[in-house]
Amino acid sequence: MTTIRPATPVPSARPPRLPAALPPPPPSTSTPEELLAGADRLLGTTTASTTGVWPRAAALLLRHALEEALRSFWQARKPQLARCPPHAQALCLESYADLDMARRWSATWAGLSRACHYHGYELAPTQVELRAWRDDVERVIGALAPRMR
Repeated sequence: MTTIRPATPVPSARPPRLPAALPPPPPSTSTPEELLAGADRLLGTTTASTTGVWPRAAALLLRHALEEALRSFWQARKPQLARCPPHAQALCLESYADLDMARRWSATWAGLSRACHYHGYELAPTQVELRAWRDDVERVIGALAPRMR
């Protein structure tokens, strides 16, 4: 009877690569206020070119405005946190800002994130929902703005 031995691993010719450090986030080309104004334009007008897509486009602009406001807040307070994902930044926000405002940021962001994604079995957000989120976004931007300085 013949015994089969397992093959010995062949050493690699080159050393393993280490992951590169993440570069700093690129500066945003839009301020939270400009993004909010863009969402207002979508909420105020519907044209043939935006039929069917404007609710999610408005939700995306509102969510991006929230994220930019938070990123600007951290850039002024703790620049190293500005490089983290928005969810991690939101978790840290409770320690540096008003608890109610931090929870409002998270709840609004979660609702807008859900609204941004298309699912064939779900309706797009209504104009009433989008206007309520828009008002929440404006309040959060206003609450974070004095703390950015």
